[in-house]
Amino acid sequence: MTIYAIMLVVHVLSAVIWLGLLPTDYFFRGEIKKNKNLSGEKKLISLWLKISNISGMIGLTGVLVTGFFLTMQFGYGFFQFADGGGNHWLYTKQFLTVILILIIGILIIPTAKKLRIAIGSELESTNNLSEEVYSNFNKLKNLLTVMNILVLVNFLLALSRRFIA
Repeated sequence: MTIYAIMLVVHVLSAVIWLGLLPTDYFFRGEIKKNKNLSGEKKLISLWLKISNISGMIGLTGVLVTGFFLTMQFGYGFFQFADGGGNHWLYTKQFLTVILILIIGILIIPTAKKLRIAIGSELESTNNLSEEVYSNFNKLKNLLTVMNILVLVNFLLALSRRFIA
């Protein structure tokens, strides 16, 4: 039973770290907007990328590993929408997590990598960022908004499962 308690705590902490990216993301977006074309803009974008990356890695990895363990521990199964067992909240969370993994792997990581490369070599320079950099920045903002919404929905499904079942 101790391993279950540890896994549950790690699962919740991972979810909170991932969910904590939402306010942090919006804070940095505001600071980056305020500092557009100023000397600290590139450093803010770089810091925003690092924080998003670390929070996302910790959150997603922790939720996936512990979620898999907890699902197996209780014998719930995966993606069994039609089983009639009343665990639709869990299967919806699993489905949303797969969508999150796809969004992160196919869209967010490549866009963030392009952005990091574009500002990385000129981090200390005083040159303004190109339109391509701003285009990737805006694309990444939109993708992170979608990710943040899905993470929030997943979190709310977990909190409200007693009311849905």
